[in-house]
Amino acid sequence: MESQLFKITQNAIIKDEDGKVLILKHTTGNWLLPGGKINQDETWLESLTREIREETGVTEFGVDRILEVASWVENGTGYYVVTFIVSIKGELKVSLSEEHTEYAWVSLADLDNYKFWHEDIKKRIQNSFS
Repeated sequence: MESQLFKITQNAIIKDEDGKVLILKHTTGNWLLPGGKINQDETWLESLTREIREETGVTEFGVDRILEVASWVENGTGYYVVTFIVSIKGELKVSLSEEHTEYAWVSLADLDNYKFWHEDIKKRIQNSFS
């Protein structure tokens, strides 16, 4: 029996002082969390740092904990996504990448107003409020 190989992605729950979560609108029109794939020869922390910096402009943060690890298989490829709760150190000034057209700070009550890339993203954000 051949073992399953998985691709790993990461995303971050970033909250402001009021407890609202930062979400990004992708150029496809769907909302998601900051994050992305781990490149070859990158550690998980190097990748998370790079993705958060590229997508939000945030350069200083701390990893508080892992919120969730999820996996699935799609078209014969396995995937893991690790969702981190992070805290920002210093000023929180968002600067978007060319992958995104806008950003929003959302509360639990706001989530139904956004079309997320996948329903699991909404569930992760909901879980971050628990």
